[in-house]
Amino acid sequence: MKKRLEILNSLTLKIIACLLMTLDHVALFFVNPVTSYDLYYGLRATGKISFPIFVFLAFYGAYKTKDIRKYLLRLLIPGVLIDLCGYILSWSLGIPIAENPIIGNAFIDLFLGVLLVSLLKKKNYYSFLAVLPLLYSFFSTLPINNEYGTLFKTDWGFFGTCLFLAFFLAKEIVHLFIRQKAAQDGILLETYEEENGFFLEKIALSVALLFVDLVFYLIYRLDNTSFVLPNEFVPIGTYVALAFPFFLLSSQRKGYGSKILQYSFYVYYPLHLLVLFLISTALSLL
Repeated sequence: MKKRLEILNSLTLKIIACLLMTLDHVALFFVNPVTSYDLYYGLRATGKISFPIFVFLAFYGAYKTKDIRKYLLRLLIPGVLIDLCGYILSWSLGIPIAENPIIGNAFIDLFLGVLLVSLLKKKNYYSFLAVLPLLYSFFSTLPINNEYGTLFKTDWGFFGTCLFLAFFLAKEIVHLFIRQKAAQDGILLETYEEENGFFLEKIALSVALLFVDLVFYLIYRLDNTSFVLPNEFVPIGTYVALAFPFFLLSSQRKGYGSKILQYSFYVYYPLHLLVLFLISTALSLL
């Protein structure tokens, strides 16, 4: 097997993504974009790089999991619970739902994306149902009114599911290329996949990320009021493109793992959001 620079296992990628995400949320809750715009911009732009890394991990999780239903539930349940807590806090503290940063979280985006991929992977009539998560995410960016915001709640909206879709298509194209190349060179398909498959997929997924980012940027250039754009996508959100080096440096190794560690990542997202939200709310009341 060819030696390549693959130094980031799944555990390392998760830790990096969590740290980047925390920077984003610290800026969101504690940095004033008017008086400290450079700091706000820098922290949030850096933090946005975390989302494609989470998508990358969830995308491959959809292929590697032994039970896709349990995997989907592990994404859906915390997403629903976080939103429920957000609604309760809004009602109890009198915060408009549209202005509550807890409501509409990345777990919902990851759930929709993994559901999309799991349906497309079937390559039968069930695959047509993949239009449902696409429609949900599309309408999650359509505002109803200023007080409530959008009818459906997500964090990245249509961008998130489009990224999962682009990753799926990129992987399929690579697999088709590998089949043709193996047949052309007279090499066993399994051998060629083992030596080149993941490396080519990482390149293809990096290109897919840059392509989707560019498409949404062009949507902004054509109509900067378009409702399909994620919140603050330009200029802050466009920095998601900088996640591709993490793709290229990733390996297929899981790293150290245990049930406690696995579920700690699921707990960290809502816990750190809740703590930051309560601290910022308490400081604003002083």
